[in-house]
Amino acid sequence: MNTRQYIYRGFKAALGRSYVRIKGGNREISWLLWEVILPLLMIASVVYTYRSMNAPSEFIGFVILGGAMMSFWFNVLWGMGSTLYWEKEKGNLEVLLASGAPLYGLLLGMALGGMFNTAVRAASVIIIGVYIFEASFNPATLPVAIIIFFLAMAALYSLGLSLASIYLMYSRSGWRASELLSEPIMFISGMYYPLSVFPIALQVVASAFPLAIGLDGIRRSLIYGETFGSLAVHMILLVVMAIILLRIGLWALEYMENKAKKEGRLILRWM
Repeated sequence: MNTRQYIYRGFKAALGRSYVRIKGGNREISWLLWEVILPLLMIASVVYTYRSMNAPSEFIGFVILGGAMMSFWFNVLWGMGSTLYWEKEKGNLEVLLASGAPLYGLLLGMALGGMFNTAVRAASVIIIGVYIFEASFNPATLPVAIIIFFLAMAALYSLGLSLASIYLMYSRSGWRASELLSEPIMFISGMYYPLSVFPIALQVVASAFPLAIGLDGIRRSLIYGETFGSLAVHMILLVVMAIILLRIGLWALEYMENKAKKEGRLILRWM
């Protein structure tokens, strides 16, 4: 198989896998309702805390955007990182590999499908949150926010490739790594507060995470009205992160796949 055929087959696998993810994730309307309502409860608790402290009104927008964006991080951890592990647990991974579909295509499909489902839920959270809590955003800078959003997603889901590789090789140990990463990333990304409240040392650490950079850029554009010029550094950082993380993710996926084949870790072994 030449490179062109390999890429074509990968994109066909991605299209098919994303369709299943979108179709399966929206077959029950109750799922959509609960995945919107429950995050709003957490957002509401922080909003009312800020209001009781007479915090600046823009903090309400920070909370709503943070709650919406954090859902993408959980989707990367559990919806993409766990994919290969769960498929192996169900006995589907060997079938997928026997089909000749590249693993990167399957993961790309999971990423696209999961991103679409999460985007629908995140948009619902923002719309309802704005209506209930009366947060205000600057519509003039919406194009800037959209560009930063897609750059952040490219970097974030590229990171998911590496996580999926870890899950493929180390199974439950990788799962524990995701549990370990959940809360620290929520903290360092500034889920409910601007990164400027951090000491300089923590701001430097936060700048290494695409979610923190993306969320900060989206907030600055929609809340403070900053334009392309003032957010150019954010965009450049996200582009660099996306390229580096994609290269690392593809290398890790190929390495872990070959290693797992040699050690027989692609299928369940029953005793």
